[in-house]
Amino acid sequence: MDCHNDNDHELHGSYQDNKKRILDGLKRIEGQMRGIQRMVEEERYCVDVLNQIAASRMALSRLAVIILQDHTMGCVSKAVRDQKNEEVIIEELMGVVKRFI
Repeated sequence: MDCHNDNDHELHGSYQDNKKRILDGLKRIEGQMRGIQRMVEEERYCVDVLNQIAASRMALSRLAVIILQDHTMGCVSKAVRDQKNEEVIIEELMGVVKRFI
């Protein structure tokens, strides 16, 4: 878990353990997007297209939850433990959560 580099304050994700899983999911979603594009080009039935869009949105949401959990368990908990910018990082977390609900 590497939330930041104290030397240059470059931010890093705390999702390294799930990186392959996330990238694999993104590749599947990319394939779904191409499939939806093809469906529209082929003028497929609206409900079929909407169902595929809904499935893609759910897949993105699942990946977002993985990253959000890793961030909370990693960067946020570290900031609280270290009492270092904890208010700022919690506000940032809440902003992210608000965008999902």
